[in-house]
Amino acid sequence: MVADFYGGKILLMVNLYVRADLVVASAGDDKKISLWNKNGQSMGSFPSHGSDLADDIEESINCISFSNKSSRYLCSGGSGHIVKIWDLQRKRCIKRLSGHIDTITGVMYNCKDEHLASINEKGDLILHYLASGTRAELKDPNGQVLRVLDYSRFSRHLLSTAGDDGSVHIWDTTGRRPKVSWLKQHSAPTTGICFSPSSDKIIVTVGLDKKLYMFDSGTKRPSYCMPFEAPFSSLAYCDDGNLLAAGTNNGRVVFYDVRGKPQPFTVLRAYSSSESIYMLMIACLS
Repeated sequence: MVADFYGGKILLMVNLYVRADLVVASAGDDKKISLWNKNGQSMGSFPSHGSDLADDIEESINCISFSNKSSRYLCSGGSGHIVKIWDLQRKRCIKRLSGHIDTITGVMYNCKDEHLASINEKGDLILHYLASGTRAELKDPNGQVLRVLDYSRFSRHLLSTAGDDGSVHIWDTTGRRPKVSWLKQHSAPTTGICFSPSSDKIIVTVGLDKKLYMFDSGTKRPSYCMPFEAPFSSLAYCDDGNLLAAGTNNGRVVFYDVRGKPQPFTVLRAYSSSESIYMLMIACLS
């Protein structure tokens, strides 16, 4: 599938919902969330002109994420310090989750859609329990700016985070501190993190230090380090767990086969040399 998607004035985030319908959501500095089908055709945006003022987005949106069990719901976060949950059928905000006091940089549902995690520039990790309406507030041990997070595909309580000082953490969110940490592993800000779809013991990270690391949570050292010629800006796993794609800040996408030692097998030029790939999506469909 190849399609071009054009959203707001500045596109900061895109997120792919992989089911039969293949819906893409985009958001950014234009204060709207836009929906697209698999051919790149617009399915509309919200909030629309004349909608309820309570739904207006008065912020730059830095992150969005679909729920896992239904394409109907999407969460967003940004400079307004509030996590919002949207009903995409009604195109309305149905819930606001507070707790942050700084710009939100990441949001994600857990695999059961019971919890929603959000991170911010002050190093806060907040777990929102959707059924009870309560929350737990955690903190990066070094207070680093948190940039990226990912939930395990298998465990509802397993979460990974990383940020500007290059440290990588795996959290069991039933506790107050990381379960496993690799401190200052990257020598520059971490820009992508993914759990393997095949095993929640394996995570992969990329950073502005031009390195891709693969970690096994059972060891204290990374399993593999793969350098590249350009800083990485994004990361995505294919659903089969065999392929990995990493975007760069010079517009390339590097594809890796991770069966064994990760090896790049092709590099595609997606954008001009001056454009970064902020969010990468790959869908492997049967």
